[in-house]
Amino acid sequence: MATVPPARAVPILSGGPSESGRKHSMFGFFPSLRCLRAFLAVCQLESISQASVDLNLSQSAVTQAIARLEQDLDCQLFERRSKGSYLTEVGNILKNYTDVLFVNMEEALRECMSARADPGAGAARRMSRRITNSQIIALISIKDSGSFLQAARRVGVAQPTIHRTARALECNLGVQLFSNTARGSAVNELAYRLANRLQLMVRELEGAYERIEAQKLRERGRILVGGLLLAGSGFLASAISAFSIAHPDVNVDIATASYDVLLEKLRAGSIDFIVGMVKSPPPADDVVEEILAPDPYIVVARKGHPLDGKYDISSADLACYEWVMPGQLTARRTVFEQLFANTTPAPHTGIETYSLTILLLLLAESDRMTVLTESQILLDQSLGHNLSKIDYKMPPLDAHIGVTTRKYWTPSEIQGTFLDFLRHGPMTDRLLARVAGGGARGSG
Repeated sequence: MATVPPARAVPILSGGPSESGRKHSMFGFFPSLRCLRAFLAVCQLESISQASVDLNLSQSAVTQAIARLEQDLDCQLFERRSKGSYLTEVGNILKNYTDVLFVNMEEALRECMSARADPGAGAARRMSRRITNSQIIALISIKDSGSFLQAARRVGVAQPTIHRTARALECNLGVQLFSNTARGSAVNELAYRLANRLQLMVRELEGAYERIEAQKLRERGRILVGGLLLAGSGFLASAISAFSIAHPDVNVDIATASYDVLLEKLRAGSIDFIVGMVKSPPPADDVVEEILAPDPYIVVARKGHPLDGKYDISSADLACYEWVMPGQLTARRTVFEQLFANTTPAPHTGIETYSLTILLLLLAESDRMTVLTESQILLDQSLGHNLSKIDYKMPPLDAHIGVTTRKYWTPSEIQGTFLDFLRHGPMTDRLLARVAGGGARGSG
């Protein structure tokens, strides 16, 4: 792998994107790393004056760093006594999370810098003491956006600013992080792995904020949930609605995409879990699945469709109508192909879509048909009850709605509460009752 010669040290930038505040649109809690380093030094030495010597900073600079953290968190991190500064209970919470952050950061930087011809002893530790919020945000933004230009727009800075910040990080690491593409410069595989690890670390640091708020009897934080484009939309929406009523001060951010895209976001820490049809077994070793309820596939058409209310329907009867399905290599498309494996001619599929909204509208305004799941019929009932379940016995296929999380992930209290709403929410109970009863015939 080509490397950038580390002969010239480039100053770590301090004026880049989001260097000064704990809030950033990408993260719920990302305080200045300089402040966190000062905080840890005071924790270890129990003295602001000794910490200032250790960090080669003035006492006022260390004092201001601690004051800034305390202002951000609206709490006291240290008890100031004549013999030194000692952690409070909430200060100890922040220390535990910050320790983990810098240990994991050093490990990620060591892995990245091992690509250098001469990594140098202690280089990763030194770099972990110099890397800035701006550089981390720049790298993650370029990774997520695909180019410097789009990353600059996302962060809200000029392109030259994010370019200088990213190139400074590259030069200080001494490895090549970016390569030229048709769209401009983008992250290479080494930078992609580093960005994902850093993104996950910052997300886990948000747990400190949530625990400190809970300590103050406040419930604050974020839930980052991934919803599949088709499977589980109604199930997820029902759980979010009930959760938000019970926990109005918790923000819920929903990312909707294909499974492969959401899986990458999950592994990188961009989302906390994926809700929808599980793969069983999961496609990666570092994620696990929890089944919440069975969600069988069914044939669906509009109310009043020529086959609505009919019995003894054959696959040949179904093949007389146009079908709307997602593209190849999707679970529902596989079910569709099995359904008509022995039917000639197979039905026409002139429209392919991954949008549940478009699909529902196409069905409601024509005699087209599709394959959905029991949970999606329940969603239709909430939206006006325009669809009917066609009385056709589907091939025996295991289909379950569930939640996918990172392996060894420990949910925060807020995340654990949200998972309980998924496990025991109103849609879960309705789906279990419906499946146990064999599903409603006809009108759904």
